[in-house]
Amino acid sequence: MPEAEVTLRLAFWLLDQCGPDSHADIAIDGAHVRISTHTAAGKRVGDRVIFPIQDFLRDAGWHQELPSGDWRGQYSRQNQTFTIRSVQGFDVRIVGGGRSIKAECKGGPLENVKGRGANAILAQAIGQIIASCTTSPGDELWVAVPDTPSFQIVGSRITASRAFANTGIRIALVNTTGDVRLIN
Repeated sequence: MPEAEVTLRLAFWLLDQCGPDSHADIAIDGAHVRISTHTAAGKRVGDRVIFPIQDFLRDAGWHQELPSGDWRGQYSRQNQTFTIRSVQGFDVRIVGGGRSIKAECKGGPLENVKGRGANAILAQAIGQIIASCTTSPGDELWVAVPDTPSFQIVGSRITASRAFANTGIRIALVNTTGDVRLIN
């Protein structure tokens, strides 16, 4: 499941939880959407779509406020809005319903694959939140990853540790239908 999909599905779910008139700021790196033709290690890498973001947003009922042909910008659906930018920082920031939530999202395989496993992906996301200097008192800090058995097992093991409990970070599992389950 691509990182951009995890990010958007979490943002949609959080907007619904925070209620009408809520707004989310979303950071999506262009490389998580499309890779342009380039040369790497002496080999030509062709243009490739990683995640069809414009089709995804349209199918989810979101409308771009000022259509520009680019997927970045402000979107609305009913009384909710979000803005997508390619910037550093938390992947999702939302304020609404008396809550301030900041989340780091990671994509990953929906099936077990050798290599970059759930442990490394979750550790990287948790480390990014802990190393961030842009939190305020009262912020809820979240990590979101695909809802798979591997992420469930690793996330449950991490949340059971006393050291992790002291961070206050919540781990969310996001599935391909847009449902979100919290491990802790």
